[in-house]
Amino acid sequence: MRTLRRCPSLVEAGHRGAVLALCGLLASACTSVSQGGSQTSLMQVTGAKVSTEELRATQMALAIRLPGTIEGAADTMAAQTQDAGLRRRALLWKIELVPALYEALFNADPLAAFLDSWVLAIQVDQFLSVGAGKDLFVPLQSIAIDASHNVRASIYRTAKHLAKSPEGFEKAQAAVEKWAAAHPLTGPLSSRDSILTHLAEMAAGGSDVSVFEAVGNIPATVSDIAARLDVYAAYLPKAARWQGELMAYEMKDQGEAQQVLTTFASVQKFTDRMNQFLSPEAVQAALGTVRKERLAAMATVDALRKEAQTYVTSEREAALAAVDMERRTVMADVDRQRAALMQEMDALRKQVRLDADELASRIIWRSALAAAGLLILAALLTTLVLRHALKARA
Repeated sequence: MRTLRRCPSLVEAGHRGAVLALCGLLASACTSVSQGGSQTSLMQVTGAKVSTEELRATQMALAIRLPGTIEGAADTMAAQTQDAGLRRRALLWKIELVPALYEALFNADPLAAFLDSWVLAIQVDQFLSVGAGKDLFVPLQSIAIDASHNVRASIYRTAKHLAKSPEGFEKAQAAVEKWAAAHPLTGPLSSRDSILTHLAEMAAGGSDVSVFEAVGNIPATVSDIAARLDVYAAYLPKAARWQGELMAYEMKDQGEAQQVLTTFASVQKFTDRMNQFLSPEAVQAALGTVRKERLAAMATVDALRKEAQTYVTSEREAALAAVDMERRTVMADVDRQRAALMQEMDALRKQVRLDADELASRIIWRSALAAAGLLILAALLTTLVLRHALKARA
């Protein structure tokens, strides 16, 4: 069917997105990358004492741990329910939240990335606990709330560890929580209010250099680029598979949906084998001959990731439209065949009734004629016997 012909393009899009992301990062790595540890404009304005290298290391650690927490919670909810609607909502939750975490954590300014991630964690936690999403995953709401609590607590502990003084930590916590409380989630994560604009205004007020400047001011190391490459290489195949699972949930024909899931499972095995070639050891060996490069590479990777997600989504919608058209065509043909069969059955029933009536009439007439013949024969025999008796008496 047309659905199965379109499904490989979804797989190719996810795999192609991962390969393009890796190629873009390796190609752009040929430019220079600052190895320095100077603070960014935002760090200077806020008086942050933590080093840039420490913040970047924190970014990488959180980028590995936090999405895994969300993914694990979504998978747990899907495994503990037979409700297709709840499974779909859990799938959509990780499809939206995991890239939102990456987008926040991989901001060019490490301090802005950390603060924006902290705000996002608070917004999601409040959304699921007391906000508009408090009944989103009922009766498994506690699993999602526990995951959001864990994400928020993880960032909280990291912030407390990075803070050089309790007073500075309390001040930062109060500011972040106040801002997050004033800007709750009311719709999709893609439309959430971000603290980045506020941070940019702070940086602009204390320096002529923008907090988002990516040339010369914000340092990044080759190892940092390699770590982000590993994160994206692991995420892009997952994103393609999740979009395929979402498409399968929306299909009318569950047999075709199962075939799609089987196809994506085989593709996942292939991507796992590819990831072995993209292990940290292999990447480090490849990057041994690569010079420093500027953080514009990360913007390229983000653009490729968004392009891949947009392509997969458009393919899924086209596949669903094709499936719906096929279903309508099949149902119309079935209705026509059913009507024709009913007409034939009605005609056959009438013919059988006529044949039965005719046969019954023949049987009755033949029975009547046979009875009349027997009566006549009996009368003749009686007459002969009487005549014979009368002759004998005479």
